[in-house]
Amino acid sequence: MRFTLPLLVLLLVPHSVAAVTGGLSFDGLVSPESILSGGYGAPTAPPGGAPTGSSEFAGKFSTGLSFQDIGEDLFLTLDLRNEISFGPLKLGLQVPVSIRLLDEEPEDDDVLRTEDWDELTDMARIVRFLELNLGDDDWGLRTRIGALEGESIGHGTILAGYFNSVDRDHYQGGVALRAGFGFGGAELMIDNILAPEIIGSRIFLRPAAWFTDADWAKKLVFGVSYVTDSQAPVALQGATGGSQNGGQAVAFEPVVDDQGNIQVAERANVGIVGFDVEYALLKNTLMDIVPYVDVNVMKDAESGVGIHAGTFMNLKMPGGFGPKIMTRLEYRYAGDHYAPRYVDSLYEAHRLMLTPATATNGPQTKLAWLREGELGGHGWLGEIFFDFAGWVRLGGTYEDYEGPNNSALTLNFSLPQWDTLQAGALYTHRGFDTVADAFKMDGALFLAFLKSQITGPVYATASYSRSWALGDDGNYASQEDWNIGVGVDFTY
Repeated sequence: MRFTLPLLVLLLVPHSVAAVTGGLSFDGLVSPESILSGGYGAPTAPPGGAPTGSSEFAGKFSTGLSFQDIGEDLFLTLDLRNEISFGPLKLGLQVPVSIRLLDEEPEDDDVLRTEDWDELTDMARIVRFLELNLGDDDWGLRTRIGALEGESIGHGTILAGYFNSVDRDHYQGGVALRAGFGFGGAELMIDNILAPEIIGSRIFLRPAAWFTDADWAKKLVFGVSYVTDSQAPVALQGATGGSQNGGQAVAFEPVVDDQGNIQVAERANVGIVGFDVEYALLKNTLMDIVPYVDVNVMKDAESGVGIHAGTFMNLKMPGGFGPKIMTRLEYRYAGDHYAPRYVDSLYEAHRLMLTPATATNGPQTKLAWLREGELGGHGWLGEIFFDFAGWVRLGGTYEDYEGPNNSALTLNFSLPQWDTLQAGALYTHRGFDTVADAFKMDGALFLAFLKSQITGPVYATASYSRSWALGDDGNYASQEDWNIGVGVDFTY
């Protein structure tokens, strides 16, 4: 089974065997805003809703034809997309069809890539998303159904940048909801409407605003969060050595059903409760300074406590045409049996298979890794992102903790809005000690794409990824995937 992920997303991939990631996929590229600091946890938004835009009907249709390397085979992929907007309502449709051109070992008799459409939930991928934004200066409502692309709860200390469909072969349709009013509001995220397992929620209040209209009362926010994985895998079924915790240093071969689902031998319910407070020391057209403190308690077989104390600081030019610099500096204490950002961008893959540098007996689930304890201690997180009016975006994230192999680095770059040229690149590595180790490709993930106008609505695309994939023998190996093609965009 192969996992793919959208490109412009901050990923933290383990060291010696990166996650169960496969090649690059353009299914549901995230909005450029989600690579900024606010996309993976942010100060509590004001109550006013997002602009609803024009009440006129508008749409964009695109079709692309590309040669794509998926695993050991070569495919010709036809991708049809249509996005429609009417005031506050947006709808995205897609129909990807992949035809096998070159069939390497192991051979497959199907000409079409059936993994994309062999389950009932895969039919939901036709409606990629349905989103509604309503509100005015006093209230706001945002609802999204379908592909969740970088969803976060609160400051992003528990659930940050979550994607519900990182596995290209198993699509999920989820829900994200946020409602804000003058006195408070709520956030909700569900991974899969048909079979919910991962649920994130937060209630936030501005209690002083109940009694006074003073500006300071609107800046003081208290929040309570609850995030759960009710079916978190603990151990996998294995074709060799029984479960993955058999203790023998042999290659682990997971049991996979006819639809490519990895079979789980043991599951557990994991719940994380969070309490947070923030106060906007400064918030105007030029600068935001918003300190916060989060205290989280993670409950599994044993409880773990995490403390996050940080500050968002954003510098911006008024008018929307100048540069913005978004930063965050955060101190973290991670006790035994607690992991910051436990539900992150790659959680859908990591919950099944996460292998840190210390593992010797085959891949672990993320919960099994957490139960070993002695993971974190004192550490910090630093983020800085630069945005020049949406035309050029670049930035990075760095984390470090006490102990060996506890550093992480993410760098990204994008040109999202140029008419003639769009490009992006992402590099991420986790589980190293020195700066020199940070740029070793062993254990790193590198993704890049290019989209260039040829003439009129016709454009060319190319992408490359160096990641890791699970082989037929149960071992991980470095894998390079590529995609090259042409397409046409029409607006109406």
